[in-house]
Amino acid sequence: MYFRQFFEPDQAAMSYLLADPATGQAVAIDPRPDPCQALLLSALLAERHFDLGFILLTHTHVDPGNSLPDLYPGAQVIIGRGGRRLSGQRAVAHGEQLQVGEADIRVIATPGHTACSVSYLWQDRVFCGDALELGGCSQAKDNDCDPGRLYDSVLNQLFMLPDETLVFPGHDFHGRTVSTIGEERRHNPFFQPHSRDRFVSRYRALQPGADRPGGAAERRLDHCDRRAISQEDARY
Repeated sequence: MYFRQFFEPDQAAMSYLLADPATGQAVAIDPRPDPCQALLLSALLAERHFDLGFILLTHTHVDPGNSLPDLYPGAQVIIGRGGRRLSGQRAVAHGEQLQVGEADIRVIATPGHTACSVSYLWQDRVFCGDALELGGCSQAKDNDCDPGRLYDSVLNQLFMLPDETLVFPGHDFHGRTVSTIGEERRHNPFFQPHSRDRFVSRYRALQPGADRPGGAAERRLDHCDRRAISQEDARY
């Protein structure tokens, strides 16, 4: 299988391309609604003779992917249940399987960051959007987030995957590109043995505009690593 990771520095956003070279079937995960990235992905698809069948969104906020069909004609937009769905989009539920060539991608419901948040498990890796940040916890700038559900999703869904499962997030603000479930379970400071209530209190204290206790470990870094990262490993 073919895998490629893209990093968009303005939003520290991660996007992914998966494909089966034998069949030419491909999916994009969380592509940015940006014409420049669309040109890059379209050129890459054409160069490798891939056909983009699905666009998998881990979550949506204000824009539920309504610009993506124009940028990627012919690809069906997939979102999780619980959010606003536009005509032509397909909402998937926990446990559903999406076939890409000879491999399946399993949908894992991980609500919390938004009500419709889902993660996608493909072979040895999980694409978790903003459900889990490497070494941290993504903060929502709107009222979509339910921190209690987020805590439940991480502990009861993501952290139940095998330790060696690779974790690919929706954003990274510290120059990291990948972690593992075992690493996050053992060392992510937000999900160490804390009660659910303590996690919720800590999350709300870190929301924009809230009084913060101070200390670098308690703050989400705003000065992003601006290096453009594009990693490719051809066959898994």
